[in-house]
Amino acid sequence: MTFFCQQCGECCSVMGRVFAIGLARDGYRFELENLYTGEKTEVGVSPAMQELYLSGETVSDWQDPCPFLRYDTKKKKAFCTVHETRPGICRDYGCWRILVVDGSGRRAGRIMEWRYFHSEDRRLAQAWEEFRDGIDSLPDPDWDNAAARFFRERGYSVFL
Repeated sequence: MTFFCQQCGECCSVMGRVFAIGLARDGYRFELENLYTGEKTEVGVSPAMQELYLSGETVSDWQDPCPFLRYDTKKKKAFCTVHETRPGICRDYGCWRILVVDGSGRRAGRIMEWRYFHSEDRRLAQAWEEFRDGIDSLPDPDWDNAAARFFRERGYSVFL
């Protein structure tokens, strides 16, 4: 099963702490600055997203969203209005709740929200499916600990 983004916006809901708009180049082109590294990236709001960008629509629960994250209330989905030109940190982001890493430091799999495990390793994915049913009724903290234990017992490192 392939991971399918739900477009909830959670991943970018605090990225306003990381990114700030530096310069406005023209109508829809901006210099985006990483406040931690100082790295600057030129981004552009895609033509299809310009109206949504101008709406300024976000979700009230978002603490400090990326300046380019918008919420379409009709579609009930979040959109990155600069997705085509987004910075490298955004391109590298791997949505996960628990990251599973093998002995060589490579990503072996990840558990996303809603307790879904994604891995290219079919044997690991199958072992997980057989194990998971026994922990589904646990509350989140206990579930996370049981999941982490499952992977550690098989020689993987786990990042919660």
